[in-house]
Amino acid sequence: MEHNVEKLIKIILLVIIILAGLSYWLIPKSKLRSGFQMNDKVFIITQLIGILCGVAGLSITFIYPQYIIELHIWELVVMPYFLILTYWLIVMKIRKSTEILDEKQEYDMSKAGGITFGISLPAMIIIYILYQNGIVQGLIWFPYYIFIAILIFSCSTIFQYRKN
Repeated sequence: MEHNVEKLIKIILLVIIILAGLSYWLIPKSKLRSGFQMNDKVFIITQLIGILCGVAGLSITFIYPQYIIELHIWELVVMPYFLILTYWLIVMKIRKSTEILDEKQEYDMSKAGGITFGISLPAMIIIYILYQNGIVQGLIWFPYYIFIAILIFSCSTIFQYRKN
């Protein structure tokens, strides 16, 4: 049963990645490109998706630690964030520029990056202590770090963005 679930998840992930790659290649060459724009709404939706992926991923990491890596569930949970960032790449390709954010958004994201780095260090110490005390086992630190970083970054970005 678990082997079938793992195969299904791998197939789903492969199909999504192929479709994302095809979208990146085809959309800028099609009439659909006019619908791909970067604005405040997309910026905020990106951060909300990051928050949802982070919370869902952390929850699953601690509820089903034996399956999160073994069945590739962490990749499935992070996929919506990957897809919204693919949207950003498509917008960059359409505009032929990497500058798709305004100065405030870039500033807010750079502050969020610093905050994420600062908080992720103590977060990794926590997972290390849990590992040393036998509370968590194996490679759980890997999805834990990814999800904690996405969550902190997205929360910090929204906080900075809304603060001013």
